[in-house]
Amino acid sequence: MTAELEAILAYHQASKHNFKAYAPGPYHLDLPLKPDPFLNYHGTRLFNLEIWSDERLKTETFPAYEQAFSPEKLKPYDLSAKSISRLFFDSFAISAWKRAEGTKWPLRVNPSSGNLHPTEVYLLSGPLKGLLKNPSVCHYAPLPHALELRAEFSPETWELLSSGFPEGTFFVGLSSIFWRVSWKYGLRAFRYAQHDIGHAIAALTFAAAGLGWKTSLLADMGSEEIAVLLGISGEKGPEKQEPACLLAVYPAGKTCTKGRISSGAVPAFKNLSWEGVPNSLSPGHVEWVSIEKAASSAQKKRTDYFEKKEESNEESNKESKEESNEESNEGLNEGPNEGPNEGPKSYMQTASSLQTSSFVNLSKLDKVPLRGVIRGRRSAIEMNNSAYLEKETFYAMLQRTLPQNNSIFNTLAFGSFTHLLIFVNHVKDLLPGLYIFLRKPGEKERFKAAIRSDFLWEKPKNCPSDLEFYLLMEETLDYFAAQLSCTQRKAADACFTACMLSEFEEPLNRFGAWIYPYLFWECGVLGQLLYLEAEAYGLRGCGIGCFFDDPLHEAIGLKGLEFQDLYHFAVGYPLPEIGVITLPAYEE
Repeated sequence: MTAELEAILAYHQASKHNFKAYAPGPYHLDLPLKPDPFLNYHGTRLFNLEIWSDERLKTETFPAYEQAFSPEKLKPYDLSAKSISRLFFDSFAISAWKRAEGTKWPLRVNPSSGNLHPTEVYLLSGPLKGLLKNPSVCHYAPLPHALELRAEFSPETWELLSSGFPEGTFFVGLSSIFWRVSWKYGLRAFRYAQHDIGHAIAALTFAAAGLGWKTSLLADMGSEEIAVLLGISGEKGPEKQEPACLLAVYPAGKTCTKGRISSGAVPAFKNLSWEGVPNSLSPGHVEWVSIEKAASSAQKKRTDYFEKKEESNEESNKESKEESNEESNEGLNEGPNEGPNEGPKSYMQTASSLQTSSFVNLSKLDKVPLRGVIRGRRSAIEMNNSAYLEKETFYAMLQRTLPQNNSIFNTLAFGSFTHLLIFVNHVKDLLPGLYIFLRKPGEKERFKAAIRSDFLWEKPKNCPSDLEFYLLMEETLDYFAAQLSCTQRKAADACFTACMLSEFEEPLNRFGAWIYPYLFWECGVLGQLLYLEAEAYGLRGCGIGCFFDDPLHEAIGLKGLEFQDLYHFAVGYPLPEIGVITLPAYEE
């Protein structure tokens, strides 16, 4: 076992909550040290982006929410100031302001643990009509909804950077400031920041889909390469930004198979003249050495998984063409990762290898405006424990989470690892109890061997045939669901609460410590999908990062590290927020 993997496993165990003791955190909230939720670069050029009022958004009924799952059917927007404005407005901007008892605070389109927002966003682009004259790196500032210019670079560097990507591609980079979360949550903050990256990836993907664009995670990029491209390499101290990921955004009708940019493009960014000085977020800090160690251990080196995968596919295609035309076509539907080219590639799903959505439209969401859902998303504070969810809606939401049916999961470059353990509390015609939903085929026997032998494993009557959804225990468990979620009442009052059980030991052993954040990213992507599904159906969701890890494992008989509980999510009908006033996000 590598030192990095040992450090990650040590962090994971140390950051677990248990019934007897929570993971280490601050003894109290030191309010004078509360970090500024907005990072800005002073002394650089600011490019204000277009703003849509709430009234104007209500008139925009196209595209529908349902169309976000087939963006290739939409005519892609041209790259311009307007389309970039809309992309960031629908993914990372402020969505509303709240006011209660003299206190006012902003909400954003991309959710965050405790509304603390450690995620920072960058645009890397060629010239943009009406916005950027030269290829540039810009930091996105959500408070003014504007781009802050960090650096300009040459057309030759841009040509090298975008080489091999579809025409019309640009890049979005994400980073994290862990201090923003550790101020409140202590050691567990590293986990929460990774959840937020997953939510941000999905928020960007949904916003891009509304413009007829797709996103692709450049998963072969190294952490330091990303830091150099974003202009954050070499930052030090508690307010430093840690590079997370780089995504390509491109027209949905085209295919992106690259997992990284050309290595020759990176050196040019080391010599750029970076503009702007970041504002100080806090007057003082608390150091969390274990977070720093975990972050260092999870740093990723540059890899070539996707380059090898592309070569493997080309060789496979060549062999297929050489086969006799008289041979049967049997077997051509086998996955591209089957056969001799196993190893890390067996986990991967690129945009080119995923099927077009086969989702059966049980939802009837083709009349619900996408932008209304995206910008209307809120976290439920309290839920109505007397309201019931229709069984058909519940099944439609589960079906939407299947990776093979949903282009939103294209960004999960190394495949899906997460399954859902579900407390069903209030779903019509479904017995209350504990269920499991397997999001990958062929996992049933593995799970049966891993958890309690006395579970029922009964498929509910009238459950859709393509859903591996099983009743494990018939019992009213809403109180227990809340107890496991740090006694948060919403987990009991929700129609259902999902615990995200991720494959853990095998991907860590196969890939290394750097896959650890990715496992949380997938949970965040799932959480964002459930947020929007809930919103589209007139419900509300709420991500729950505080839960008792090992007590849940023990309750279902799960031993060792084969699977780990990484995130909880509740869906139900919200109760009105008494005494809270909602205000517009921006004044036009």
